[in-house]
Amino acid sequence: MRTLFKESAVEVRSAGGHVGSAAALKASFAGFQKSARTLAGVSHALADAHGVADLLTEEARRMPSQILSDPEYLPSVAARAWRWGPEMQEVADTLREAELPSEMAEAAASVMAHWEKDKDQYELALADVLAHLRQGS
Repeated sequence: MRTLFKESAVEVRSAGGHVGSAAALKASFAGFQKSARTLAGVSHALADAHGVADLLTEEARRMPSQILSDPEYLPSVAARAWRWGPEMQEVADTLREAELPSEMAEAAASVMAHWEKDKDQYELALADVLAHLRQGS
């Protein structure tokens, strides 16, 4: 592949030796990128519906932009998921009231339920936090 794309703008990288590794990488990255942008759209629509769009943009500028590239923060997310899950249900209710799609907020609450047993355990290993997202873990 490197030879085929040698003189082009395409960067060829190895995704590992397992069949399906490249597809898993693509799905992982695309899932984050597209979902994050879609959620941003819903968030801006909700803020716009309540006249606080400028305040949302201002608040967002204060947020760290390295969310996907720093997985070490995920144990702190898992430790707080017990209270964030119900909050996401409230967000879903607010979205429905504004006649906006609520499914992403509901899905976030559902995912956070996998971390309920990690309540206030900020020192959990990243591997454990990720394992807890697997069904039945």
